[in-house]
Amino acid sequence: MIANSVTRWSRRIGLAAVATVAALPTWAATDGGGGGLPQLDVSTFPTQVFWLFVSFALLYFVMSKVAIPRIADVLEERQERIEDDIETADRLRAEAEAVKAEYEKAVADARSDAHDLVRKAMDEIAASHAKAEAEAAKKTAETTKAAEARIAEQRTEALESLKSVASEAAAEATAKLTGLKVTDAKVGKAVEAAMQGGA
Repeated sequence: MIANSVTRWSRRIGLAAVATVAALPTWAATDGGGGGLPQLDVSTFPTQVFWLFVSFALLYFVMSKVAIPRIADVLEERQERIEDDIETADRLRAEAEAVKAEYEKAVADARSDAHDLVRKAMDEIAASHAKAEAEAAKKTAETTKAAEARIAEQRTEALESLKSVASEAAAEATAKLTGLKVTDAKVGKAVEAAMQGGA
């Protein structure tokens, strides 16, 4: 394609040179005939035209066989290199887009995994918190029950002790006030009856 374009241009230049050579006799005739330019002297015109054609043919041959093919090869090589570079750029762009898509997928997967891990951790924390609360409530209930049992036991002991103290105090008070000695059994029954009646 490029070689054809160069060949077309060289033919156009050749045609322009032939047209110029054909116009030379007309220019020579209009010179006026006095000591003008030697290349426009009509007497030397046939040799000039001969050498013009010879030099043009040699130049055309050298250009068409040596210079133009080299230029065409250089242009084709350059075109091939440009096409290869474009191909490489397209391939690299496609690879970069594929890498970018993989990266975005990896980021999305990592985010999803992180959300799942956070949700699982929150569920585990909530479950362990509920379990800890249940254990604490159970321990509190057991402690409260044990404390209530101790309180009831101590109350019973305190009432027993209060009965004995009240019995002694009542026996002494009766003995001092009335001078009669009352048996412990009678005093204990009276104190117990008074405590049950007061309760």
